[in-house]
Amino acid sequence: MTLSAGHEAALHTALGAAAIEPGGDAGLEGVAPAATLHPGDAEALARAVGALAACGLAALVRGGGTHMQLGNPPRRADVVLSTRRIAGVLAFDPGEGVCRAAAGTPLAALRAELNAGGWELPLDPPGPGSTVGGALAAAAIGPRALGFGLPRDLVLGLDVVLADGTPTRCGGRVVKNVTGYDLAKLYTGSLGTLGVIAAAWLRLRPRPERVLVMEATLAGADAALGVGLAAARRTSARAVALALGPDGAARLVVELAGDEPVVESDRAWLAAEAGAGEAPTAALDRVRRLQAEGVGPGALHFRVSLRPSLAGVAAARLRAAGASLLLYPGLGLAWASFPGGAGEAESSAFEAVSAAAREAGGSWLLERAPRAARAGRDAFGDAPQLVPLTRALKARFDPEGLLNPGRQLGHT
Repeated sequence: MTLSAGHEAALHTALGAAAIEPGGDAGLEGVAPAATLHPGDAEALARAVGALAACGLAALVRGGGTHMQLGNPPRRADVVLSTRRIAGVLAFDPGEGVCRAAAGTPLAALRAELNAGGWELPLDPPGPGSTVGGALAAAAIGPRALGFGLPRDLVLGLDVVLADGTPTRCGGRVVKNVTGYDLAKLYTGSLGTLGVIAAAWLRLRPRPERVLVMEATLAGADAALGVGLAAARRTSARAVALALGPDGAARLVVELAGDEPVVESDRAWLAAEAGAGEAPTAALDRVRRLQAEGVGPGALHFRVSLRPSLAGVAAARLRAAGASLLLYPGLGLAWASFPGGAGEAESSAFEAVSAAAREAGGSWLLERAPRAARAGRDAFGDAPQLVPLTRALKARFDPEGLLNPGRQLGHT
């Protein structure tokens, strides 16, 4: 599409010509926006969203672009609204272990600054270009979520621009400042459908005395799952990943972090129980890539939540259907990746994932797939009981349906 002269004039007035790029990359197959907007700060972001609302233009909100495949394809994407220029560490209090960062701040840059101050950023999503706002909007996790916790538990407060351009703030720099705290949890994981994150207060973690990565090759999926669950219960375990191929080969990767004596005790246990040896940090990077990409381009890549005690049941069904698996046993999460295919093979993959999630008392989410495979399906799986809730929230926060329309559960 192209923007009308009136729409172009309104956006120029709100942002200036330098912040408007014709066309642009939406990061999604078949989505061709008329323009990409690059507001330079939170105030410009509010003006941009307000102008879009006044013009009735739908925005595809984008941070680093590493999680654009997550969720359903947008119904409309007249423009891309990029937060990449809204970047920087706005506050860092080493005494309290909190920081405030703008939405477009790359996690890698924020992590480096906090590490220099003796703290760790407890966000660990795959994707080298991830930003603060994008990671929170997607509630993105990585293998270290076992030790770090989930994003919604790490957010103390958010600055959010609502769909009409109104800037708002919920939560604050400390947990006891509870005003709007639960609202921050609502925005986290909403995929930008309820508001656009402009900045976030985050709870940090002290840097551990010792960090060690261990790796082992195990025989038999059931035995490997047992070792993985036991490893996840070790005191210093902050990442435990188990990769299972369709042939039954299993690779265990564990990251230990904490005080020297505790890490050494857990290292000795892993060596004795699993035959694990020390490995480079690149072993954990390979886990992240496997979580993000599965078996490669064109794959059907699902995330399945399950009861840890029933992981073996789900793994057996998924492997029998031809999936390669990555499991985080301590978190009750698995990623099932099927080679690309159409027709019967595609339907069989969806059926196997749905059955495995049902049998394991969990749910599933399609994280990555060709556009054709998504047609007529909801990426969030079988959750009809939740659709009225997501629709009610969308109607309350974005009644005109202009922020990432269609991307959430129920195509809201």
